[in-house]
Amino acid sequence: MELLTLLLVDDEPIILKGLLETYDWARMGFRVTGAARDGETALALIQEKQPDVVLTDVRMKKMDGLTLIEKTREAGLKTNFVVISAYRDFEYAQKACRNGALSYLVKPIEEEELEHTMAEIYEMCTEKKFKEKNYSLWEKILVEDRENFLNQMLGRYLDDGISEEEITDFFTSLSGKAELGHYFAVAAAGIDIAQQVVNQKEYDLKQYLLDTTLSKKLSEQYTVWTKRTPDGTACYIVDLGETPGEEKLKGILTGLRLEMKTDLVSALSSPEQGLSGMKKAYRQAMGLFEMASEAGAGLLTPAGHMEFGGKNQYSLDVETQILAAIRKNAKPQLKQAYEKFIYTLPGDETEARVYLRRLAVRAEFGLQESPSGMAEEMRKGFLNFYHMLEQVLLVKLIDILYQLLLSVIDQRLAMDTIPADEYFKDYIPAAIAYIREHLQEETLSITSVSESVFLNPAYFGRMFKKVMNMSFKRYVQNERLEKAKEMLLEDRESIAGICIKVGIPNPSYFSQLFKQNTGVLPSEYKRSLER
Repeated sequence: MELLTLLLVDDEPIILKGLLETYDWARMGFRVTGAARDGETALALIQEKQPDVVLTDVRMKKMDGLTLIEKTREAGLKTNFVVISAYRDFEYAQKACRNGALSYLVKPIEEEELEHTMAEIYEMCTEKKFKEKNYSLWEKILVEDRENFLNQMLGRYLDDGISEEEITDFFTSLSGKAELGHYFAVAAAGIDIAQQVVNQKEYDLKQYLLDTTLSKKLSEQYTVWTKRTPDGTACYIVDLGETPGEEKLKGILTGLRLEMKTDLVSALSSPEQGLSGMKKAYRQAMGLFEMASEAGAGLLTPAGHMEFGGKNQYSLDVETQILAAIRKNAKPQLKQAYEKFIYTLPGDETEARVYLRRLAVRAEFGLQESPSGMAEEMRKGFLNFYHMLEQVLLVKLIDILYQLLLSVIDQRLAMDTIPADEYFKDYIPAAIAYIREHLQEETLSITSVSESVFLNPAYFGRMFKKVMNMSFKRYVQNERLEKAKEMLLEDRESIAGICIKVGIPNPSYFSQLFKQNTGVLPSEYKRSLER
């Protein structure tokens, strides 16, 4: 319970002492912050301490309770009053309540009545403080953060969260009636979604650069509010003023496309007047942007007009040709094979998506089994593609998969140019020492080892395989089995104990690996050593 501050005032010393020492004010929600024996002293204390509540006698020398209330109000203080009166002063108490006192108590004060009254006062004061605090917060928002607040309200209006009447009231109070008749246009902009599959980090960077640059350029010439859709698309509500001209706005979008030299997808509504026109412009811009996003900036466009729909019978051979092109890092061969793939896709859209997914899965598995392995960026690309399978139009999905496969070849070519540098060989002894030291840890991984030598896990894995002529996983497995053989030879541990100490706590799995490596079970191997 938050304690409110309380000042006690009474010109009778005995009564004042009784108020101070007799009652458990903390249990009632109050902390006594001072006491006074006359109105003048009380007024000075009120100005100094500004207590939440003053409990005061009505009839006092020098300055009575009524005057104390009036003087406090004149000073602009928000202190609350509870008055104490004798029966003969009951009319004073009533007048005090008319002047703003919250309640009154009659002498002699009964404890039960005091606790009941003060409990009510506590509730009234805490509720009042809560409302004042929230009022101050709203006042701060409306005065200091007006544009952000209006931005949020406009977003709710465009999503049909509040009515046109409500947004008109907000707009009038925060911006002004003049703007209600202005023309508005809505621009939506983003990076082609295919780039998210090709390179997630680069996509995020381009998207951030686009958002910050476009927002800055628009704000330099217009009043602009920004709204983000659930999928993260940035929409800019632009106040064109009293005329519907949007040529400058078009110029900003066109110039940005040339400046960024990237796969920018954008849409611009026609100018519409008023707040109802703003909503119309928003819906128009979102519809245009959706079409632009589905079409994309980099659709695969092979020679001649191409349609898919089962003109040729689908064959797994075409998938094999695509996978072969990836293995060879041959872009021309990939393009040729992928065009055949498109021609043979079935006309049923659901079935065609199944074929696209199957091709992606086969390509992913093939990369995982390849000598150079699969980089983390490739893995993220395939995950993004699977996420988009049911979210974008089929024609766009076809292009996205093609762009992904092209990026795979680019990454594989870059990986092949990475030599097993001489300096990397210096890291091998440290990595091997770390592996042997942590063999018994089931969680030993390529990530933990690469971090121990301060190298990127993907790079470490490729270089480890080039230097050691085997994968990291195979090397660790071999080390664990060799360690197990040594421990079997020493004959100091049970087979179950050896399993734990070499990081393969599952005895069944350990026996399976051991037999694959040696041709015999651990128990048989141990018996052969005892002969």
